Amino acid sequence: MLEMAAASDRDPFGDLPDELLSRVLSFLPAEDALQTCVLETRWRDLWRRLTSLRFVFDGPTFPRYNRFKRLVKLLICLRGNSPLIRCEIDAYPDDEPENMFTNTRLLIDYALACEAEELIVRAADIQYDLPVFDVPLSLISQHLKTLHLEGVNLDHSALKFSGCLVLEDLRIQLCNIRACEISSMSLKCLCITNYCSLPDIVRLRICGPSLISLQLEDFEGLTPFLENMPLLETAHVNLEDGCHDHCRSNQGVCDNIVCGCHAYPVKEGVLLNGLSNAAKLDLIALPKMFLYRWDLKWCPVFGKLKTLLLNEWFTTVDLVCILRHSPVLEILTLQLDNTEEQQEPKKQKRNHLCVHALSPFTLNVKRLMREFLQS
Repeated sequence: MLEMAAASDRDPFGDLPDELLSRVLSFLPAEDALQTCVLETRWRDLWRRLTSLRFVFDGPTFPRYNRFKRLVKLLICLRGNSPLIRCEIDAYPDDEPENMFTNTRLLIDYALACEAEELIVRAADIQYDLPVFDVPLSLISQHLKTLHLEGVNLDHSALKFSGCLVLEDLRIQLCNIRACEISSMSLKCLCITNYCSLPDIVRLRICGPSLISLQLEDFEGLTPFLENMPLLETAHVNLEDGCHDHCRSNQGVCDNIVCGCHAYPVKEGVLLNGLSNAAKLDLIALPKMFLYRWDLKWCPVFGKLKTLLLNEWFTTVDLVCILRHSPVLEILTLQLDNTEEQQEPKKQKRNHLCVHALSPFTLNVKRLMREFLQS
């Protein structure tokens, strides 16, 4: 076919519809897509109308330094302000000694000027182990719906997305977060995962009254404080080794003033009050983490909770507290590493719930609660 097309001086893709060719171009890195402009006028017009741009690092094929700078300026000049739906950018230094990111910032501003609805910014897979690109605070757009940040610095006093009126999905991975607040009135999905570094002196406050889904795990620092989330449906929280909410002396409250036990607020909880409206909850933690147990002292009521997953952090007292304050709970799944019983003191033996099972297992909570209350 190619030989016939070459012999007739005919575009071998000429019979394919514009929609299909545009779809193919959208998967190409920006430099490769730009090179198709030399083929024919039709290809140049297709490229200019692309609604997806990818500036993705690809080993030795990715343009280096000055070439990257020329590519950015050429693309902006030729493409103009044609609307974008999606833009994927690997933050890339303009020159090796100084590690400036002038053209990366230029690309971010360009994507927002083209009314991009989805923006992905991450550190290029180069020689750096730690985030070196500081995301500008000027991420303000009335069209941005999805923002993914990976391997970058968020070195601002507050991350307020009040200027992003339709932002719904915010995913933060492998980032250094130095803000004391993340807030958005429109945000529906928030994910902070993959070893993000959070403040360890003042708790990050999360204000998302429209949040429907929350994922918080694999972070280092103090657990964020969650403000009320009345629309929350699902939440997955995992407190692992990086979490600072444990007592180094295993005493709950110790004499070490920099220990995590002294960072717990005196007059309010941290997590569970903000999660109290969820219908589905995963509460996972290492046994040494005290945060859930301390939060339960504030007696949060889980009025909509139907599905709950716990691992071995809880005691029987904690489990009873949760069951008593979850009036519509239907499914309880316990992930235990062993088959040891969770026991109460002898004086409370009548309230003892005996659990014998391997991990994980699911209990019929309505039947369990009937039997428990009748005991």
